[in-house]
Amino acid sequence: MKDCLLTDGFGHVAGDHYLRPYVISEPEVTVTNRTEEDELLVLASDGLWDVVSNEVVCKVASQCLSGQLVRKVPDGAREHRAKEAAIILAELALSRGSRDNISVVVVEL
Repeated sequence: MKDCLLTDGFGHVAGDHYLRPYVISEPEVTVTNRTEEDELLVLASDGLWDVVSNEVVCKVASQCLSGQLVRKVPDGAREHRAKEAAIILAELALSRGSRDNISVVVVEL
């Protein structure tokens, strides 16, 4: 498996002012140089990262992009593998009992 870049890419946006004492508005940022080995980028909220490890996220997303892991959907949807990977990861977080907001974007590099 090639490398994948992972990030908690979604900050808490405007609203929920009553949560300000409990929500940190300073995003966690990591700068990583890309290499030829990088296969995909996963941007996701804590709803995913709290219940699914980095290793599992990479493995699931990579298997989706390679066509080894697919949902039961009409054949036409197979051409959108990055979207399918994001849906599968979000469903995995839900199945593991995530109680946080779940947002997932998978970008094929």
